[in-house]
Amino acid sequence: MISTLRKAWVFVVRDYRIESGYKASFLLRVLESMMILALFYFLSALIVPNGSPMLAKYGDHYLPFVIIGVAFARYFDLTLRMFSDSIRVAQVSGCLDAMLSSQTGCVPIVLMSSLYSLISGGVQLIIILAAGVAFGIHFGINIPATLVVFLLSILIFVSFGVLSAATVVWLKKGDPITWALSGAGAILGGAYFPIGVMPPWIQKISFVLPLTYSLDALRLTMLKGYSLAMVARPVVILTTMTALLLPASAVLFALAVRNGRKEGTLSEY
Repeated sequence: MISTLRKAWVFVVRDYRIESGYKASFLLRVLESMMILALFYFLSALIVPNGSPMLAKYGDHYLPFVIIGVAFARYFDLTLRMFSDSIRVAQVSGCLDAMLSSQTGCVPIVLMSSLYSLISGGVQLIIILAAGVAFGIHFGINIPATLVVFLLSILIFVSFGVLSAATVVWLKKGDPITWALSGAGAILGGAYFPIGVMPPWIQKISFVLPLTYSLDALRLTMLKGYSLAMVARPVVILTTMTALLLPASAVLFALAVRNGRKEGTLSEY
């Protein structure tokens, strides 16, 4: 365990040193988040409080609804992409074969190589939520319930992220998993508006997406102070998805790497 933690720390330090050489990139990402926040702040002025029955569940105000949706959808999208991005960078730089052939094992290597992105994205998430408070949003947050939902959501998107990385190892270029769950997933998952405004047949697609349950539970625990028991349905669904997908994604990634070694295609891109 100590050895694994030491290796993980080395990966974080390495990526921090790389990122610190591009300070403008981080600042521009934060600025982009602030611009999105300002956009929805002024857009919310057009929406009358208590004017939509679909927002009543979350407190009747659009701005808190959309800020939580956008902030967490962006973070979960990062969680989804970071593994495949790490694999793609290693492919292009020509070090994927060496990296995945180390004694640490291919799955831990991919997980540890993405830790810094997870931390950096978390900082941006906190900045967005703090800016939301500055814009007048009141969070009646239930901290334990929110943390449980947040961690479960991270695990499910890590599962899909590892599947995405396996796809990149297999296909080299083109990632249908990220394509399906990223931009379209944020829209269908209710990041920007309640899914109840969409046609019934589209809502059926939304109920397949993990983001739908993550955002629903996070809004209720952060805005209404719901306990874990009160958001039991989305929590059970997220837990079931995680239990099924997390081990399956690790197995499929290991199989993709093994097949790449057998065919000698790990260094191709």
